Amino acid sequence: MKHHRGVVWSISLIAFLILPGTTCVVSAQGAAGDSQFSGGVLGRSKAEITAAKQMSASPHNPTIPYSCSGRVLQKTDVAFEGVKITTANWANPANGGGETGRFDKVPILSTRVRLRGGCLNAHVSAIVGSKKTYGLFFNVSSITFFQVTLTAAGTVNHQHMIGHYDMPYNQYGPAVMLEAENDVDMYASNFFQPVGIAKGSVPPGDYTVDWWWAGGPIGGGGAIGAAFVLSLYQM
Repeated sequence: MKHHRGVVWSISLIAFLILPGTTCVVSAQGAAGDSQFSGGVLGRSKAEITAAKQMSASPHNPTIPYSCSGRVLQKTDVAFEGVKITTANWANPANGGGETGRFDKVPILSTRVRLRGGCLNAHVSAIVGSKKTYGLFFNVSSITFFQVTLTAAGTVNHQHMIGHYDMPYNQYGPAVMLEAENDVDMYASNFFQPVGIAKGSVPPGDYTVDWWWAGGPIGGGGAIGAAFVLSLYQM
């Protein structure tokens, strides 16, 4: 896929025609902000991990395994096959989207579900554009961050599903991420959430499932992608 030049330039051209006036209005927080993001997305000391656990308000404990099983009772799929672009950067607290507010305030995809108990599984996939190719046209970060959340009806409290990394760069909260190396890479992730009264579960009820994104923090910039699919399995 990475070397299919026709596909690459077709996506670039489509995006260029759809959004000819798009410019990035969000960037990383300067030299001081960049210094926070050293050592790799997973890199941190034992002391930092301990402090992160103590400070985190997440309903999930990242130090223990979770499991969920059952028979699939209902399937929901939503998709957008075209090109999307975000100028949101994960280092900017003003974005307002997702848990911790670090993502574009407009989700990539959203759908509503009624959870009665058991488990909700989510699978997402997309084509993610690289800085190397799409940076010629847009201010695109070298890495793209994603998050999938549940939001109970009547609330604005977004809760990430199990399957995220709790504090990338020891900052700000849960996400998953991908760096497209050349032109485009295929991204996919799986998440799940127990439904019930046990610790780490969400209670039964009506929820919105949102899929958020933003460009990665180092160097600023947003993200570009296409062929977004969100699949939900209720057990």
